[in-house]
Amino acid sequence: MKGSTFWWAVAVLWCVGIAIATRQPMFTGDSTEEMLRNPFFDSAIINYIARKGVHLAAFGILGLFFWLALRGVRYRYVSAWGLATFYGAIDEWHQSFIPERSGVVSDVVIDSVGAFIVLFIVYLVERRRRISSLKTE
Repeated sequence: MKGSTFWWAVAVLWCVGIAIATRQPMFTGDSTEEMLRNPFFDSAIINYIARKGVHLAAFGILGLFFWLALRGVRYRYVSAWGLATFYGAIDEWHQSFIPERSGVVSDVVIDSVGAFIVLFIVYLVERRRRISSLKTE
């Protein structure tokens, strides 16, 4: 149970980190595009890819933290994915109240896909581990 409590704390802290990052003006679309401006590439395209990549990674990691916290829970993968997706929706809703930000349903979908990808990789690794442990017995 202590391991589970630790991972719940990590997941909650990660959520707080996402909420804090959401409120930072330097992470708005215009600010990040300005940081990425260069003469070689279209900064709007790079900005879009980078921002959506951050969504995928941040919520993929959140999904992993929820999965670790849910050890011993039935439907662990689905629950972890659902919690990460739910927090993605809360984060977008939260952004709708912040000036210069907007809550977008497509970002919730990207958050959900990020959690799904990481959890699917975890599933494949766990499955492979179980199969190899059965072979050694």
